[in-house]
Amino acid sequence: MDKHTGTLSIAEGVGFGPHTDFNRIKNWQLGENLEVIGTSDAQEQKITFRNIVIDDDYFIFRLSFSYNKLNLCEIFISPVPFEFNQDWNSWSYEDEMKHLEYCKAWLQKEVGETRDFDWGHIWCGYDSLGGFSSIKIRYS
Repeated sequence: MDKHTGTLSIAEGVGFGPHTDFNRIKNWQLGENLEVIGTSDAQEQKITFRNIVIDDDYFIFRLSFSYNKLNLCEIFISPVPFEFNQDWNSWSYEDEMKHLEYCKAWLQKEVGETRDFDWGHIWCGYDSLGGFSSIKIRYS
């Protein structure tokens, strides 16, 4: 993560940041089960890339756009591949709190203590309604 530009690099020449354009990345074939919602110049557009491997971790990137401009990048991280056919029987609050700590440690390693930047705001949290933890970047 480049703290000066807000760009999250996922491979050589591939990254997401405040200047990411929906039309430029909607056809990227990264990870598994690419999901694209919306069309060019729509008010709401979403792209989800799943199980992208970076430095031995697995990521899901859920990107939200408006009129082709990236507004929000939600990051899910795991030391093991994400399973998409799991049910709630394997979920536990204790495990999710451990996962939240894992997310916090990754965020600390990437950007340190700072959370507000010229390009936007980054934070980590637990969504009690969804039962998951994630890292979010809101671009200005």
